Amino acid sequence: MLGRDEASGINVECRICGDKASGFHYGVHACEGCKGFFRRTVRMKLEYEKCERSCKIQKKSRNKCQYCRFQKCVILGMSHDAIRYGRMPEAEKRKLVAGLLASETKGSLNSSSSNLKTLAKRVNNAYQKNLNMTKKKARSILTGRTSSSPVHPHHHHHHVHYHNHTHNLLL
Repeated sequence: MLGRDEASGINVECRICGDKASGFHYGVHACEGCKGFFRRTVRMKLEYEKCERSCKIQKKSRNKCQYCRFQKCVILGMSHDAIRYGRMPEAEKRKLVAGLLASETKGSLNSSSSNLKTLAKRVNNAYQKNLNMTKKKARSILTGRTSSSPVHPHHHHHHVHYHNHTHNLLL
């Protein structure tokens, strides 16, 4: 089942388990279950028993292997530092969707599920590439500091690191 972004009419599914995405959480379109799982894991600094099976994470089985579920969250780009402040401004959203639709004019879009999924993935990828807001960027904007000056040099947050090349391989 796909979630629906009412403003753009684009269907969005959780990148982790495929359930209906409730929004853009920790840098990834995710459902409430995966959002909460990631938040609890990071905040409570939970460590799961290592699994070598690369379990498939789906809506019905997402709770079976916490290790593989958390690994998938990290690989797909979930990060405590990728919290977006507020919604994407409507002008930016329209511009992003218009650009994606313009690139599709070579071939006609039909309403098949696979084309909608492809479009949703392209919107998400374009957003992450061009418009992703991090805590550091938000602080910089809100305090009026330039991106070259340090925001809080002595203030450290718990970081969840991931390899961008692995993220791209899974797309």
